[in-house]
Amino acid sequence: MACKRKYLTEEEIVIALEEDLPSDIDTPVESSSDEELENNPNVAGSSESQNVQLSDTSSSDEETFSVIQRNWRKKPISKSLPVFSKEVGPVLQHFVGKETAADIFLTVLSESTIENVVFQTNLYIQQKQLRVKPVDTREMLSFMGLHFFFGYHRLPHMRHYWSSEMDFSTPIVPKAMQRDRYFEILANLHVNDNSAIPKDNCDKLFKIRPLIQDLNRNFQMLRLPNEVQSIDESMVLFKGRSSLKQYNPMKPIKRGYKIWCRADMTGYVYEFEIYQGKSQDTNNSKARFGLGGSIVDRLTHSLRGCGYVVMMDNYFTSVELFEHMKANKIFACGTVRSNRKHLPKLQEDKKLQRGDFDYSSTEQGITFFKWRDNKCVHLLSNYHGNEATTLSRQERNGTRKDVVAPAIVGDYNYSMGGVDKADMLRSLYDPDRKSKKWWHRLFFAMIEMAYVNAFVIYKEIHHESTLLEFRRNLAMGLIAQGKIPVKKKGRPSISTTPEQPKKRRKNNFSVSKDIRRQNLGAHWPTFVQERGRCEMCSTKKIQSKPHSKCSFCNVFLCCNEKKNCFYEYHV
Repeated sequence: MACKRKYLTEEEIVIALEEDLPSDIDTPVESSSDEELENNPNVAGSSESQNVQLSDTSSSDEETFSVIQRNWRKKPISKSLPVFSKEVGPVLQHFVGKETAADIFLTVLSESTIENVVFQTNLYIQQKQLRVKPVDTREMLSFMGLHFFFGYHRLPHMRHYWSSEMDFSTPIVPKAMQRDRYFEILANLHVNDNSAIPKDNCDKLFKIRPLIQDLNRNFQMLRLPNEVQSIDESMVLFKGRSSLKQYNPMKPIKRGYKIWCRADMTGYVYEFEIYQGKSQDTNNSKARFGLGGSIVDRLTHSLRGCGYVVMMDNYFTSVELFEHMKANKIFACGTVRSNRKHLPKLQEDKKLQRGDFDYSSTEQGITFFKWRDNKCVHLLSNYHGNEATTLSRQERNGTRKDVVAPAIVGDYNYSMGGVDKADMLRSLYDPDRKSKKWWHRLFFAMIEMAYVNAFVIYKEIHHESTLLEFRRNLAMGLIAQGKIPVKKKGRPSISTTPEQPKKRRKNNFSVSKDIRRQNLGAHWPTFVQERGRCEMCSTKKIQSKPHSKCSFCNVFLCCNEKKNCFYEYHV
């Protein structure tokens, strides 16, 4: 017997319509980490509307959110990027009178940082009650100068620099510091007080935290950022045991420490953060934007409200992050993973030929692109329009071919390589120092980072200079500052076999100003039996062959009652 269907009465229908039902708008949108996004993609259709939360530009820690509706549509849209009017480049008031490579580097690293390293090293020696002579600032400068020297003058082993063998001998190293003293400083080197480590310490980088804070402050203070910057990861090689070590088989450096950096196309790093693992990142931004988005949010905090442009790759990019950045007046673009949440559906890959692209935009100015090159590339931007450009692409046979692409592709390719440029400059003359102490790799990597930033500033202030020339002048300048001046008693010594000075090139001196003008207490006039051409007079086209020369620079200089080229040469 068939059951009769029961229909609702008119009274029951009215009661059902008046009943309060839960609304989709009141349900908050949950954010996931990068790993969760890959495993659980949630892609919205192009005709569907999505409810999202957009943060206000409030500067307080507890941000308020307003619910907005996102509608993806394919409509003509133009690039919306206001004119950038901020000052850029080095803050010259910090570099008044800083003419040498050593002066620029010590300004970037700061004297307080070096004094802290010296203090903490001596404190460690005292705590361990070691029979080691305390370290002073001059020795630490010589120590760092030798580090830069080892980068461009490489030998198979560290101890070979102090060897007396003809093929290993480097006289400048034993003159700067004795071998045992160098390894004493290296063994006791410290940046922070070990006795101050709290029992419930959660900071894995406590040993080098003061250096990280000082460099981040100095990097941002000494140079105003350019309009376009990029955020990317940098790897520091390390194969030892450490909970901070990361493994990525797709990178050139597969094992090591991961450093998140914000840099521009000159290679200058403005801010960096060493990755400590997922357990150390528990702030609110990670819950909203995932791990990559939370990193971008922290590294761009100082750029809010100024109209800067930030490039990033698909590890960081998401729709919610770009909406948040645009609300804080930061413009961003980058590649994006196709399975990220809240992205619309575009044309299928099969329907796109090389050079074709499709896009879709929201009312908030977020545009999602799919461009077909050899494969499909997905990009996201919060300020680009649908303008097209032409790119020159290389074919398999080596020929060049013009391919149509959206303008975002050209901008991304041109401005994304800032961190890679910094890594390239840092790796050219890196000593690749091995150490059993896990934090030594990070310590010297940050010293190299400061050296690259000093080179960028030096080149902008003094124009032409190669990286090798800058590193040589820096090494010699730091060693010269670290040399202890010893004033000899009695009459000046007379040498019977003086060393001949280097040949002069054109109108330049044979000794760089990093050596001539540093640590003047180490320069003393000596008198020899043979005559030599005065280097100062030769630049003025004056014939003069005195018996006097500089004991440190090893060049002949006039030093008598009529002329004092010795003084003029060193000031």
